[in-house]
Formats: sequence, structure tokens, C-alpha cells
Amino acid sequence: MTFADGWTCRACWKSNRQQDPVCYRCKTPRDADEAQIEERKAAAESAAATPEKVPDLLVALPVVIFRSYSRVWIRGGLGVLGILAFLVFGGVTDIGYLALTGGMGAGLIVIGFLSGEVSDAMRNREAWAFVIGAGLSVVAVIGSVMAFEILAPGLVNPTAIRWGSVIVFGGAGVAAIAGLVLLLTRRDVEG
Repeated sequence: MTFADGWTCRACWKSNRQQDPVCYRCKTPRDADEAQIEERKAAAESAAATPEKVPDLLVALPVVIFRSYSRVWIRGGLGVLGILAFLVFGGVTDIGYLALTGGMGAGLIVIGFLSGEVSDAMRNREAWAFVIGAGLSVVAVIGSVMAFEILAPGLVNPTAIRWGSVIVFGGAGVAAIAGLVLLLTRRDVEG
């Protein structure tokens, strides 16, 4: 079947440009006979029936968590750098305190960008992303507990900080580890 500026594939019914010798989607040749068309349809149905390596639902949870963490960490880092600017313009001269504040702001931004890359790679079901995501969760638990103990001692109950950090960031680590385990077990079954 053809139309004004191209042709329609008879296997998947997608439009193609006039100069395309094969369908861009299913790779069926333009002048395929009925046997080739039926073969391509059967291959497409078989691919659709094959389960994914990691189901979308399990991938969606860590992706959403790490994408959210990415935004929060980047914005938090920019906020800390804003506080650094106030400290500098306010006349604070303690270089160690200024370096600590600047390092914390820069670290939050870097971790935020890394978390964004991890969430994108988790969408593509890349194993390294799940491993790095679990590592980021451990770093986040330790970092949040230490930040409260060092920068704001006595502000909040230390036990509450520890449990809150483990629940919030530990949940992300559990989701990342579950995704990694399922990814690796499905890969072993398929391969």
C-alpha cells in the first residue's frame, strides 16, 4: 500500500518514506511477498510475548526515587552554595568553615547529577546503574546522619535522624538491589 509521500508496511502497518527500501520499524522489505510478511508478523508476536528482563513496574520505582533524589540534591547543593555566598558577603573569615560549606554544596550537586544518570540508566535496565544506586543509598544514609551530628548537634533526636535516614534512603537501596537481582536472574534464564 502506498500514499502520497511514501508507502505503508503490510506487516506492521506503519508509514515509511518513499526512499526507504525496508520498513523502519519491523525491517520488512518493501516488496516482500506473503511468506515474508507472515514471518515478520510471527516474529513480532513472539517478541511481544517474551517477558521483559525487568518488568516496568519494578524499574519505575527506583527510577522515580532516584530522579526525585537527583532534583532534591541538586537544588539542595545550589541552596548550600547560596548560603556560602551569604557567609562570604557577611564577613565570615574562617576558611575551614567556608571550604566545608562549599564542598558540601558541590558534593550535593555532583551526587545529584550522578543520581540523574543512574535513573536514566535504570530505565535502560543497565546493571551498573542498580549497583551505583545501592551505593548512593548507603552514602546518603551515612551522609545525612553525619551532617546532622556534625552541623546541627542536638537539633533533632539522633535516633530519629538515623531511623528516618534508613527508611528514606534505605528504601531506595532496597529497590535498587531488588532491580539488580531481578535483572541478573532474568538475564541468566534468557542467556
